[in-house]
Amino acid sequence: MQRIPLPDRLDTLITAHCAPEWRKLLAQRSTVLQFVQGEVVFNEKETADQLYIMRNGKAKVHSSFAPGSARILRFARDGQVLGHRGIGMDFTYTVSATALSDCAVEVIPMSLFLEILRANAGFCFHFMLFMAEELRRSEEQVKNLMNMTVIHRVAKALRATADCFGFDPDDKTLLAFTPSRQDIADYAGTTYESTIRAISELQKMKLIKTVGREIRVLDRKKLEKLVKG
Repeated sequence: MQRIPLPDRLDTLITAHCAPEWRKLLAQRSTVLQFVQGEVVFNEKETADQLYIMRNGKAKVHSSFAPGSARILRFARDGQVLGHRGIGMDFTYTVSATALSDCAVEVIPMSLFLEILRANAGFCFHFMLFMAEELRRSEEQVKNLMNMTVIHRVAKALRATADCFGFDPDDKTLLAFTPSRQDIADYAGTTYESTIRAISELQKMKLIKTVGREIRVLDRKKLEKLVKG
């Protein structure tokens, strides 16, 4: 079967696959809110009456498990969607989203977004593919927690950071954004202490280098091989 290009930016899908009159209505009825670093955009178990598009900034999507523990499911950057996991029978957010930096977020009424899905078949089709791909990645992440060692999971967290935020334009080895060590631990599904040890091991392997709180990826191919292996 021929591979279908699937942009991970919701704003790109809207521009490409929504009729002009719906894009105009969306512009009229959506608002933009500002969030500071560490501020919660929405909480799990709240009513999912709004959808969010990152306009600029960075965020994490996470869920609580045992008391005091959290798992980061993914990171989000400009143009990416938040809150879509709340779409379902009872329209309740199943995850939370928190700003990792000061950011601007476009807020779309959920009722309007559902109207757009019904009225724009091309957009609905591509959004369905996006949801299916995200579900596949979530299932893969669960398997990784069971089958990967801590060092492999931390390496995967660093690769996910690079995939989402990229590298510094002036330094092609420096992550454009380095999450806190605790956020890396929450993505990898391990403890802060284990994450520090894994980062130290990755440095000994000459795959990465820490510069204060920031991280450089010295050998992307070997890091990728470690994640896959």
